[in-house]
Parts: sequence; structure tokens; C-alpha cells
Amino acid sequence: MTMLETNGVRLNCQPLGSGPLLVMCHGLVFGSIATWYFTAAAKLATRFHVVLYDQRGHGKSDLTASGYDLETQASDLAGLIEHYQSSSLHKKMTLVGHSYGALIAMHYALRYPDRVDKLALIDAPLPASRYVYPSMAGVDSREALDRCFPTNIRQKMMQGSRSAQRLQERMDYLFLQSTLRADVAAAHDIEDKVLRHLTMPVLCLYGRDSDCLAAGERLARVLPDARLEVLPCGHFIPVEAPEAMTSHLDAFL
Repeated sequence: MTMLETNGVRLNCQPLGSGPLLVMCHGLVFGSIATWYFTAAAKLATRFHVVLYDQRGHGKSDLTASGYDLETQASDLAGLIEHYQSSSLHKKMTLVGHSYGALIAMHYALRYPDRVDKLALIDAPLPASRYVYPSMAGVDSREALDRCFPTNIRQKMMQGSRSAQRLQERMDYLFLQSTLRADVAAAHDIEDKVLRHLTMPVLCLYGRDSDCLAAGERLARVLPDARLEVLPCGHFIPVEAPEAMTSHLDAFL
């Protein structure tokens, strides 16, 4: 693994394979490099230069008091892409994101549409203020944290995690000391006319039982070159349906 400093934060990165650049963005709190490393990364790395990374405040990357808004996260991603793209012979790259990570990927693609070849949005909760924030709105104490995210849920979401203590410390910091909740609350919707600038091929992969499915149906309807695929699972597709997810990504890419 590599520690990359960009946008004032050190990000833990894991490159795999060779070929055109493909960057994978995980979801909030329970997500990390492990989200992809134990699911789709190995398959995709047979054809792509896959880069996994821990977002700020996650995994082994720096804990920061702020910067969990989508614009700052997209800037973190931009610095990472610039670093890995500089040595690539390919001018365009592919982005894959799950949940909040899909929104980060989308914001990057809106900022630099000419740099993105394809975009895979896995249960993107657009807008996060509607689909994500309500679940964390009342998490303002350790007791509330334990009620909302009991141990069995944490273990399921954090597949591959080796340190429960580190996870607990990071969750305490993210929810109780950082701007995470406020930043997610401020992650408002994107107008259809803006979304239509995403003209690259887009895969919208959603869970049939996910609360976010309506967002996927909207994206598939609004984006010029998008298709919606629905899996028999909920929101946490990398955990609930990793094989099906990998198959769909491999076929799309």
C-alpha cells in the first residue's frame, strides 16, 4: 500500500494490475479499500490499472475534522487521479463508486467530463441529504451510535476489517467530532439539466430492496447514455451481492 498526499490529506492507496486507469470509491463510515479488495478488484485488475483508496477519515487514511462534503472529496479524488494518471498512456479513465463514493465519482465526472471514459454508480444515494442523512441525524452520542450501528451490523459491513477498536475510534471521531453529519446534510440534489452533462456510458447498479432505487430510476431516465440494472438485494451491494456486482461491472467495462 502507498500513502499519497493530496489536497492537504494523506490517503492510503492500493494499486492493482495494469492497463487503463480505473479508480474505485467506497461508501461512508463502513467503507474502505476492503470494500473492493475482497470483491471486484481482482477481476477488474486483469484488464485495468485498478486503484483503491481509503477516503479521508476512513481505513488508514488521515482522520480530518472536516472535508467530508462532496466538493472536497472530489478534489481529494482529483489529486489521486492526477498522480496515477501521470504515468498512464491512456488519456481517459473509469470511475466506480458505491453509495456516497458513487456521489464523489459523479461530482468528479461533472467537474471533468472529458477525462472519464465510463462511470459505474452502485446504489448512488442522490441526494445524500435525503437518503443518507436521516440515518445519522440523531447520532450525537456514543449511546446513539451504538443504537444505530450495533456490533453485528458493523461486522457485516466491515468485511476484512482486522481492528474493531480502530473502527470504533474512527466512528466516534467521524460522528461526534468531525463535520461529517453536517457535510452529508448539505449534500443536496443535482438538477436534471446538470446531470445531462454526464454523456459518458453510465451503469446504474441498484438493489431491488434499497431505499435508493428511485434515485437509480431517475438517473437512468435523465442521463443520456445510462442503463439501470437491479440486483435482488439491498443498499450494501458489495456485501450482499459481490459476485453479481462483479459480473455486471466486468461486462459493462
